[in-house]
Amino acid sequence: MTILGWLIALPLAVGAVVAGVSYAAFGWFALAGRAVLLSRGCPGRRTACVLRGLTSALAAQAIMVAAYPLGPLLQSRRQPGPPGNSQVDDTAPVVVCLHGLYHNPSAFWRIRWALGRSGLNRVLILGYPSFRDDFETEAARLAVRLRELVPPRAPVCFLGHSLGGLMARRLAAEPDFCGRTRCLVTLGTPHQGSVLARLAVGKLGRSLTPESKLFGCLNALPAPPGARLVALASPVDNLVVPDRGLVPDRPGWELERTEPVSHVAMLYAGATVSRAVALVAAGVGCSQS
Repeated sequence: MTILGWLIALPLAVGAVVAGVSYAAFGWFALAGRAVLLSRGCPGRRTACVLRGLTSALAAQAIMVAAYPLGPLLQSRRQPGPPGNSQVDDTAPVVVCLHGLYHNPSAFWRIRWALGRSGLNRVLILGYPSFRDDFETEAARLAVRLRELVPPRAPVCFLGHSLGGLMARRLAAEPDFCGRTRCLVTLGTPHQGSVLARLAVGKLGRSLTPESKLFGCLNALPAPPGARLVALASPVDNLVVPDRGLVPDRPGWELERTEPVSHVAMLYAGATVSRAVALVAAGVGCSQS
């Protein structure tokens, strides 16, 4: 096999193993009666929903591997705006997208396209390393980049997948962003942690266990006043287990169940993407066409 073949086959194989192991853990918690979202979201068809989740996990892994090299191209390095528009309105809302653990800005290629079709062209996709430093250090770096890229008077709507949702909560609490955050939408975010984080590689991943001090720190942060806070959660999320971890442990949050797809597939599944984009559009006051 060629080097290119190995570069493609290895992450696909790892993804298949992760999908199998994580859904085995999900099934164990479901049998123990600790999969509340599954019971409520898939009444009478739990097995079918789990099988759909497993299938979507394998498909999403293939999509992620194919798209991963696009990460540097999607990483935002300048103030957002429509292509070719040299006049930037510094009061127009900005959508800030933050990916999850072990991913990169390529996570949002599908959502970025959908945002553009909805008339939302002022979009920032920010990346951060998964293996370098702890949560607070990476959040501080992201805050610096936000201040460089977001005009000081622009309203902001955050959209975060998985760990990116926690980063979004942290950034929305910054004094210069808290008052102008209009919405915060999370996809598959472990708001109360995941037991599978005990198997994570790196301090950032291991900080997502349910007993981590990180969640107490996040819950102590001020919520952006007047912002709509929505957590989108799949009833068959295979990486946030038990699924109570998907439920924000703070007042003011709305929890919405999505179609039954895997953790990563939430980034690509049509109905889930459409709902996330609709929430963001409503948050920034943009009417979808």
